[in-house]
Amino acid sequence: MITSIPYSKVVIWGHPLYSHTHSYVHSSYYKTFKHLGYDVYWFHDGEYPKDFDYSNCLFITEGFADVNIPLNETSCYMVMYCPSPKKYEGVGRYIDIRMAAKNFKDHIQEYSLDKETATKVGPACYFVPKTSEKVRIKNDYHDYEMDDFDILYISWATNLLPHEIDYDDMYIPREQNIYFCGTIGTSGEGENISNWKPFLAEVHKAGYQFIPNNPWANPLSDEEVIRRMRESLLGVDIRGPLHIKQGLLTCRVFKNISYGHLGVTNSEEIYNELEGKCVYNPDTAQLFHDAMAQRENAKLIEEGMKLVKENHTYVNRVNSILSIL
Repeated sequence: MITSIPYSKVVIWGHPLYSHTHSYVHSSYYKTFKHLGYDVYWFHDGEYPKDFDYSNCLFITEGFADVNIPLNETSCYMVMYCPSPKKYEGVGRYIDIRMAAKNFKDHIQEYSLDKETATKVGPACYFVPKTSEKVRIKNDYHDYEMDDFDILYISWATNLLPHEIDYDDMYIPREQNIYFCGTIGTSGEGENISNWKPFLAEVHKAGYQFIPNNPWANPLSDEEVIRRMRESLLGVDIRGPLHIKQGLLTCRVFKNISYGHLGVTNSEEIYNELEGKCVYNPDTAQLFHDAMAQRENAKLIEEGMKLVKENHTYVNRVNSILSIL
């Protein structure tokens, strides 16, 4: 574990909690840095102290929440979904944070992680140092060239700290309902309803109720999400066609497992990352039946929980970040 940091404090500059789904990520970073004993603060564009000493900081932010972020030559800025990296020219250090994905393309970025050439710096985290070359930034907002910059490819993780993952949670009595606290998209890049529909058809045939919650329309506290998921019949995560193609590693399955569930996924990439310690089937109708058959398999559940506890908490992600500073 990394025990030191070359900056005097950590500043999470993000969306106010529950105002945006990315705020859950920033909440986990804040919680973890605090747990590890760092001097950490959480500010946002609408509310921040003007007289704070913003020098020599490690800033963690998001590209649509950084309008008023203080820029200086002594701090490091780690920015996810950054539409204009040129904004950070002249700071102490800029690190572009990207999801660990291949053939990724959206309104901000186009890239593909090559795990063979990138340096692995922790579970599901890869680092590509800057070169002396120029790079082109071309997206829906900008088109220009600038000096190259460092890139950290990262996947999100469970919001539980390792000591909060309790193996006894696998024995919590379950309801006859399946809860899902996440986005079910019907169109665009995040469309996943096409892969949910076969699964849901089998759920309804079996007489169970599916109770989703859209975090954009009705954000829930971490405590409420955890409560619902621990009482859910299954802890399932179904990725849409684009996420499957990109091999995107998302936090949902890691969270479900850490709450005491069998991992259930239609993503081969997630299955491989979990070293097979979950239930996987690309046919989501059959995935429901496979999950029901294994949902009380204590050995498989415990193996999955142990793997997440050791590899997929924000302690792991923070240590990956600190290893490149």
